[in-house]
Amino acid sequence: MLDMDKRWLAAGVVILLLVFFAGLKYGEKRVSHTLAEPAASEALLQEPEIEQEEKPGPIKVYVTGAVQNPGVYRLEEGARVYEAVEMAGGPVNAADVRNLQMAKKLEDEGSVDVPFQGESATSVAIAQTATVGGTQQASGLVNINTASVQELDQRLDGIGPALAERIVAYRQSNGPFQSIEQIKDVSGIGEKKFAAIRDVITVR
Repeated sequence: MLDMDKRWLAAGVVILLLVFFAGLKYGEKRVSHTLAEPAASEALLQEPEIEQEEKPGPIKVYVTGAVQNPGVYRLEEGARVYEAVEMAGGPVNAADVRNLQMAKKLEDEGSVDVPFQGESATSVAIAQTATVGGTQQASGLVNINTASVQELDQRLDGIGPALAERIVAYRQSNGPFQSIEQIKDVSGIGEKKFAAIRDVITVR
């Protein structure tokens, strides 16, 4: 009887050991699985890198003619003529925009010439300016009906910024010049100054 009890005791110890080791193994698997879950979650949360598209750079366009504030303006690539005209303050009362291609796309280093009433339709074309010595200059005569203050100042001898502003103000108030001689009606331009510029100006 004593031997039987010892056998049952030994069997119980063996069973307890088996249960203990089985539980230990199960616990290790649970810990390993728990530690793996955050790593998997982090991997799911990481979004794939998306290559950023390069944004188009700005362009520079020269707006001149019958606008409130002629000058060079920066616009986004793909901008249209009407956007450049708006940035220049919009057309003046004497402007004729009927033939101006408002929906046309602009190009870098281009220009928009807003015509005055009575000018030919050819003057509304979008032109590219030539680069000479790093400075943009338009070829040919200076149209005193469309040239900006900056252009009048830079291209006409003896016409500084103040006189250039008077020329632009005169045509905005009185409409386009009908002849080159009419520029003498601008205060500060007498026969001497007129003689110096008469061969390089036009009203067409």
